[in-house]
Amino acid sequence: MKKTEEKVKEFICQHHLLTVGARVVVGVSGGADSVCLAYMLGKLGYEVVAVHCNFHLRGEESMRDERFVEGLCERLGLVYRKVDFDTERHAEQQKVSIEMAARELRYRAFRNIKDEHCAEAVAVGHHQDDNAETMMLNLVRGSGIKGLCGMQPRNGDIVRPLLCLTRQEVTAYLQEAGLDYVTDGTNAKDIYARNKVRLNVMPMLESINKGAMQNIVSTMDNLNEVQKVYRRAMDDAIRDCCRYKENGEIHIIIYMLRQLPSPISLLHEVLSPIGFNKKQLKDILASLDNTGCMYLSNGQNRRRLLIDREAIIVEGINYTPTIYQEVVPIEKVIINKRANYAYLDADKLCGNGKGEPYKALYLRTPEMGDTFAPFGMEGRRKLLSDFLTDLKLNRFEKEWQQLLMDGDEIAWVVNRRSSERYRISETTKNVVVVWSEISTEK
Repeated sequence: MKKTEEKVKEFICQHHLLTVGARVVVGVSGGADSVCLAYMLGKLGYEVVAVHCNFHLRGEESMRDERFVEGLCERLGLVYRKVDFDTERHAEQQKVSIEMAARELRYRAFRNIKDEHCAEAVAVGHHQDDNAETMMLNLVRGSGIKGLCGMQPRNGDIVRPLLCLTRQEVTAYLQEAGLDYVTDGTNAKDIYARNKVRLNVMPMLESINKGAMQNIVSTMDNLNEVQKVYRRAMDDAIRDCCRYKENGEIHIIIYMLRQLPSPISLLHEVLSPIGFNKKQLKDILASLDNTGCMYLSNGQNRRRLLIDREAIIVEGINYTPTIYQEVVPIEKVIINKRANYAYLDADKLCGNGKGEPYKALYLRTPEMGDTFAPFGMEGRRKLLSDFLTDLKLNRFEKEWQQLLMDGDEIAWVVNRRSSERYRISETTKNVVVVWSEISTEK
């Protein structure tokens, strides 16, 4: 027992999973892994809050597990919390599998209880065999290097102190400690993908090579080291190639992307998390010379991607700026030359019929055929689309450009240029000063 405990203690220290004596939420299903984890962390001096999730999927067996965990916590003197779920209903509402629904509910409950008890982390009982199975599942699903690295000792506030132990070491420890555990009846049925790997694939691999499981673990260790090198190189590439705007817009500089050893890897890192799939990434890479080509991401928060002249641009969140305005006598006007200010001759506005012309001003986005006379062009009208193109705005910026309208006339292309029509002159008596809290100045 001592040898196994020392092994886990060293693993916790090596990966900085928990501080000495910390309070930790432990998911306890009643199975061998979770019983081992809760008992061992208690022995190692941690303050354990044991949480049992009843998903009500296995009838009486679910209730058996609940009673067992409650009794175990009472015998071991552990703080016990129980959470009940209508898992099938959640799966139906969220349109996910039962497995995924149970996972979402479980980790949500763990984190809520962690916050309630001011715990340092949530500990779960995955061990080496679980990790080897995860790697095999990810392999057959076509995972990248990250998936082939398996589960990590730490993922945010989730820690896995038993990843250094095999299933055999876990059960041997429990036997020596004289601790019972319960077995989920579904574990013996190959109805889930993971069970198929555990019950069929792993034994077959062991029949080919007795050290198959340990060799898979060793391969994951090697890949984790490779992942560190990859991660640093990719972070450098993202820093060099990508520009992130305040509104969430992403610009990937094309000429820099082309110089990378693996452009597709950078696209995967940046675009996959926001819903672009592998086929789209290949198509995007093949379309870099097709300016104007557009793609739409998948998922609920769909985003557009544009191949622009110099960059791949992912649409951000576009906010309508708040416009402030006041009427000031000409002799009191102090000119601010920043782009988010404009000065309009009040007498030249069409007005609202009540002697308050500035109150008739309103915002809208561009429409086909819009024209205006840009300030400084002596009254010559120009297509708004041409004006915005001259500014080298991308398609998304053009679509979301705000216009301050005076009736049917553009008084101000917000944060860009006011109209010559409303220029202040020697006859101006009152000035409508308008400004925005958002500036497009570079």
